[in-house]
Amino acid sequence: MAAGLSGQKIPKEYGQTAPFFRLAALVVPPCAVISAWMANGYASAHLCNITALLGAAYAFGSNVWLLRYGPRMYAVCCKESTWLGKEAFSTIQAACFPEYFALQSGSCILALGGAPSSWAKLLMTIATMLALVNQLVKLYDTSTGSADQPLLDGSSDVKKTFGMVHGISMLLDLLNLFAVFAYLCMVAG
Repeated sequence: MAAGLSGQKIPKEYGQTAPFFRLAALVVPPCAVISAWMANGYASAHLCNITALLGAAYAFGSNVWLLRYGPRMYAVCCKESTWLGKEAFSTIQAACFPEYFALQSGSCILALGGAPSSWAKLLMTIATMLALVNQLVKLYDTSTGSADQPLLDGSSDVKKTFGMVHGISMLLDLLNLFAVFAYLCMVAG
Protein backbone atom coordinates (compact mmCIF):
# COMPACT_ATOMS: atom_id res chain seq x y z
CA MET A 1 0.00 0.00 0.00
CA ALA A 2 1.27 3.49 -0.86
CA ALA A 3 2.52 5.78 1.90
CA GLY A 4 -0.20 7.71 3.67
CA LEU A 5 -3.02 5.40 2.60
CA SER A 6 -5.23 3.63 5.15
CA GLY A 7 -6.60 1.07 2.70
CA GLN A 8 -10.19 2.24 3.20
CA LYS A 9 -12.40 2.86 0.19
CA ILE A 10 -13.86 6.30 -0.42
CA PRO A 11 -17.68 6.05 -0.45
CA LYS A 12 -19.10 6.36 -3.99
CA GLU A 13 -21.31 9.30 -3.05
CA TYR A 14 -18.19 11.47 -2.62
CA GLY A 15 -17.03 10.92 -6.18
CA GLN A 16 -20.12 12.50 -7.71
CA THR A 17 -20.48 15.95 -9.28
CA ALA A 18 -24.21 16.30 -8.49
CA PRO A 19 -23.60 18.16 -5.18
CA PHE A 20 -21.54 20.78 -7.05
CA PHE A 21 -24.31 21.39 -9.56
CA ARG A 22 -27.08 21.30 -6.95
CA LEU A 23 -25.45 23.76 -4.55
CA ALA A 24 -24.31 26.04 -7.35
CA ALA A 25 -27.91 26.17 -8.60
CA LEU A 26 -29.26 26.85 -5.11
CA VAL A 27 -26.76 29.55 -4.15
CA VAL A 28 -25.42 31.39 -7.20
CA PRO A 29 -28.67 32.48 -8.98
CA PRO A 30 -30.33 33.90 -5.82
CA CYS A 31 -27.11 35.75 -4.98
CA ALA A 32 -26.99 37.12 -8.52
CA VAL A 33 -30.60 38.36 -8.25
CA ILE A 34 -29.92 40.04 -4.88
CA SER A 35 -26.69 41.53 -6.24
CA ALA A 36 -28.46 42.96 -9.31
CA TRP A 37 -31.22 44.30 -7.06
CA MET A 38 -28.64 46.11 -4.92
CA ALA A 39 -26.56 47.34 -7.88
CA ASN A 40 -29.66 48.89 -9.47
CA GLY A 41 -30.48 50.97 -6.41
CA TYR A 42 -33.31 48.88 -4.94
CA ALA A 43 -31.56 48.66 -1.57
CA SER A 44 -30.32 51.36 0.76
CA ALA A 45 -26.63 52.25 0.67
CA HIS A 46 -26.39 51.00 4.26
CA LEU A 47 -27.78 47.56 3.33
CA CYS A 48 -25.50 47.41 0.27
CA ASN A 49 -22.45 48.20 2.43
CA ILE A 50 -23.36 45.57 5.01
CA THR A 51 -24.00 42.91 2.36
CA ALA A 52 -20.83 43.78 0.45
CA LEU A 53 -18.66 43.66 3.57
CA LEU A 54 -20.17 40.39 4.79
CA GLY A 55 -19.79 38.81 1.35
CA ALA A 56 -16.17 39.96 1.02
CA ALA A 57 -15.38 38.92 4.59
CA TYR A 58 -16.78 35.44 3.97
CA ALA A 59 -14.88 35.10 0.68
CA PHE A 60 -11.65 36.25 2.30
CA GLY A 61 -12.00 34.20 5.48
CA SER A 62 -13.02 30.96 3.80
CA ASN A 63 -10.15 31.27 1.33
CA VAL A 64 -7.61 31.91 4.09
CA TRP A 65 -9.00 28.94 6.01
CA LEU A 66 -8.74 26.67 2.97
CA LEU A 67 -5.21 27.75 2.08
CA ARG A 68 -4.00 27.47 5.69
CA TYR A 69 -5.83 24.46 7.11
CA GLY A 70 -6.29 22.33 3.99
CA PRO A 71 -2.58 21.42 3.91
CA ARG A 72 -2.62 20.88 7.67
CA MET A 73 -5.56 18.46 7.44
CA TYR A 74 -3.80 16.61 4.63
CA ALA A 75 -0.61 16.26 6.69
CA VAL A 76 -2.53 14.95 9.72
CA CYS A 77 -4.51 12.46 7.62
CA CYS A 78 -1.33 11.15 6.00
CA LYS A 79 0.57 11.00 9.30
CA GLU A 80 -2.29 9.07 10.91
CA SER A 81 -2.63 6.72 7.96
CA THR A 82 -3.42 3.68 10.07
CA TRP A 83 -6.88 5.07 10.78
CA LEU A 84 -7.28 8.17 8.58
CA GLY A 85 -5.04 8.30 5.52
CA LYS A 86 -5.34 10.19 2.26
CA GLU A 87 -8.74 8.60 1.75
CA ALA A 88 -10.14 10.42 4.80
CA PHE A 89 -8.78 13.72 3.51
CA SER A 90 -10.30 13.11 0.07
CA THR A 91 -13.64 12.21 1.66
CA ILE A 92 -13.64 15.35 3.84
CA GLN A 93 -12.82 17.51 0.82
CA ALA A 94 -15.48 15.87 -1.31
CA ALA A 95 -18.05 16.42 1.45
CA CYS A 96 -17.14 20.09 2.02
CA PHE A 97 -16.09 21.43 -1.38
CA PRO A 98 -19.48 21.68 -3.10
CA GLU A 99 -20.67 24.00 -0.35
CA TYR A 100 -17.35 25.86 -0.18
CA PHE A 101 -17.29 26.68 -3.89
CA ALA A 102 -20.99 27.60 -4.07
CA LEU A 103 -20.70 29.93 -1.06
CA GLN A 104 -17.39 31.37 -2.31
CA SER A 105 -19.02 32.30 -5.61
CA GLY A 106 -22.22 33.53 -3.95
CA SER A 107 -20.40 35.70 -1.41
CA CYS A 108 -18.31 37.35 -4.15
CA ILE A 109 -21.46 38.00 -6.19
CA LEU A 110 -23.14 39.62 -3.17
CA ALA A 111 -20.08 41.77 -2.47
CA LEU A 112 -20.07 42.85 -6.11
CA GLY A 113 -23.67 44.05 -5.90
CA GLY A 114 -22.90 46.28 -2.94
CA ALA A 115 -19.50 47.53 -4.11
CA PRO A 116 -19.34 51.29 -3.44
CA SER A 117 -17.12 52.47 -6.31
CA SER A 118 -16.08 51.53 -9.83
CA TRP A 119 -12.63 50.37 -8.63
CA ALA A 120 -14.23 48.26 -5.91
CA LYS A 121 -16.62 46.82 -8.50
CA LEU A 122 -13.67 45.97 -10.76
CA LEU A 123 -11.85 44.15 -7.96
CA MET A 124 -14.96 42.23 -6.93
CA THR A 125 -15.75 41.40 -10.58
CA ILE A 126 -12.29 39.85 -10.83
CA ALA A 127 -12.84 37.95 -7.57
CA THR A 128 -16.27 36.77 -8.74
CA MET A 129 -14.97 35.57 -12.10
CA LEU A 130 -12.11 33.73 -10.38
CA ALA A 131 -14.54 32.06 -7.96
CA LEU A 132 -16.90 31.00 -10.76
CA VAL A 133 -14.09 29.69 -12.96
CA ASN A 134 -12.66 27.84 -9.96
CA GLN A 135 -16.03 26.24 -9.32
CA LEU A 136 -16.03 24.98 -12.91
CA VAL A 137 -12.41 23.78 -12.54
CA LYS A 138 -13.39 21.78 -9.46
CA LEU A 139 -16.33 20.29 -11.37
CA TYR A 140 -13.84 19.08 -13.95
CA ASP A 141 -11.49 17.97 -11.18
CA THR A 142 -14.12 15.68 -9.62
CA SER A 143 -14.63 13.93 -12.92
CA THR A 144 -10.95 12.96 -13.44
CA GLY A 145 -11.18 9.62 -11.68
CA SER A 146 -13.55 6.87 -10.70
CA ALA A 147 -15.95 7.22 -7.80
CA ASP A 148 -14.30 4.33 -5.92
CA GLN A 149 -10.76 5.67 -5.64
CA PRO A 150 -10.62 8.81 -7.77
CA LEU A 151 -6.87 9.36 -7.63
CA LEU A 152 -5.46 7.11 -4.99
CA ASP A 153 -5.37 4.06 -7.23
CA GLY A 154 -5.36 5.96 -10.52
CA SER A 155 -2.83 5.84 -13.32
CA SER A 156 -0.01 8.33 -13.55
CA ASP A 157 -1.96 10.13 -16.32
CA VAL A 158 -4.96 10.56 -14.00
CA LYS A 159 -2.68 11.82 -11.24
CA LYS A 160 -0.90 14.19 -13.65
CA THR A 161 -4.24 15.59 -14.87
CA PHE A 162 -5.45 15.96 -11.30
CA GLY A 163 -2.21 17.70 -10.29
CA MET A 164 -2.55 20.18 -13.15
CA VAL A 165 -6.22 20.92 -12.45
CA HIS A 166 -5.61 21.15 -8.71
CA GLY A 167 -2.70 23.54 -9.29
CA ILE A 168 -4.91 25.76 -11.44
CA SER A 169 -7.58 25.68 -8.74
CA MET A 170 -5.10 26.68 -6.02
CA LEU A 171 -3.80 29.52 -8.20
CA LEU A 172 -7.36 30.74 -8.75
CA ASP A 173 -7.95 30.58 -4.97
CA LEU A 174 -4.82 32.64 -4.34
CA LEU A 175 -5.71 35.24 -6.99
CA ASN A 176 -9.25 35.43 -5.56
CA LEU A 177 -7.76 35.99 -2.10
CA PHE A 178 -5.63 38.89 -3.39
CA ALA A 179 -8.56 40.48 -5.24
CA VAL A 180 -10.84 40.26 -2.19
CA PHE A 181 -8.07 41.57 0.08
CA ALA A 182 -7.50 44.53 -2.24
CA TYR A 183 -11.27 45.15 -2.27
CA LEU A 184 -11.45 45.10 1.54
CA CYS A 185 -8.49 47.47 1.81
CA MET A 186 -10.12 49.83 -0.70
CA VAL A 187 -13.51 49.96 1.00
CA ALA A 188 -11.97 50.23 4.47
CA GLY A 189 -10.93 53.75 3.55
